[in-house]
Amino acid sequence: MSPNLIVVPFLVAMVAVLLTGNPLIAYLRSKNKVQPISENAPEKHKRKHGTPTMGGLLILSGATIATLFSLLMERFQAVESGSGLMSGTQRDHILAALLVFLGGGVIGMLDDLGKARKKQNKAGLSERAKLGLQAAVAIGFALYLALSRHNSEILGIQLGLAYPVIAALMIIGFGNAVNFTDGLDGLASGTTLIVAMALGILAMTNGLGTEMTLLYGALAGACAGFLCFNAFPARIFMGDTGSLALGMGLTATAILAQQEILLFLVGAIYIVEIASMMIQRYVFKFRRIKHGLEYAQSHRVFKRAPLHHHFEELGWHEVQVVVRFWMMALLAALLSILFLGSVR
Repeated sequence: MSPNLIVVPFLVAMVAVLLTGNPLIAYLRSKNKVQPISENAPEKHKRKHGTPTMGGLLILSGATIATLFSLLMERFQAVESGSGLMSGTQRDHILAALLVFLGGGVIGMLDDLGKARKKQNKAGLSERAKLGLQAAVAIGFALYLALSRHNSEILGIQLGLAYPVIAALMIIGFGNAVNFTDGLDGLASGTTLIVAMALGILAMTNGLGTEMTLLYGALAGACAGFLCFNAFPARIFMGDTGSLALGMGLTATAILAQQEILLFLVGAIYIVEIASMMIQRYVFKFRRIKHGLEYAQSHRVFKRAPLHHHFEELGWHEVQVVVRFWMMALLAALLSILFLGSVR
């Protein structure tokens, strides 16, 4: 498979985001679509109040334009040469993952609009409503897997009907994991740039799901372009519009590329981030029931969760946390490429 399959969508997505970034930032500022700062964030984050949110619209538009452009170019080449690089099923896979990506973006947009309208971080969708909408998108994707008879073998085990269920849970889980990772300037966009490129390279070299390399390139390129506006000090936040889209879209792409296990390995930062939230929440609840509220508040596992905020509370500068998390993501990606490229 040609390297152009990942390079072209990467470049198209990045350029599209760079060209539309400044106009969108100006528009969101004029409409006062700003990010309310979470009560759980460190005190120093209060200075970020007033930064526009819903920057995920840049990622959505850039990645979608790049994907559709690349598919049209592939189709045009097929007509010219008489034979295409992709089959109809492969194109369907790309479009199915793209729809999951866009579905996650719509859910996030609804949440961001509620927060921006009421100027409160908790004023968006309720947890139940957000989870329900994510489940609806995930179930739709699971049905696609079942109807398309996607290979359900993982680690030599045929999972059968359990496979679409596991896939749906992964869509929801990673959607929220990337959402939790999006707490510092450039953290989620930089990490996802690394993860998407690594998975794209692995898909291109191991011969499984190579068509999904196109979407990996588009996601990585959109993140690269967005990082120019989102790096510290951020001029715009991706919001749930971007984080849910990236988490759910990246997972759908990995599943269709038959990289379910690799996603957990390459995307280790996401796992650590959501695990820190779950540990903090449930240990706190347990200690509150067993020892009382005052004891639970003074004996938290982390100084603050997710984990990136814990390191901020230890005195690390935000840029230090982000760069070190990028380095860990890069290490996980390189080790996966080196030793585990063919794991399925």
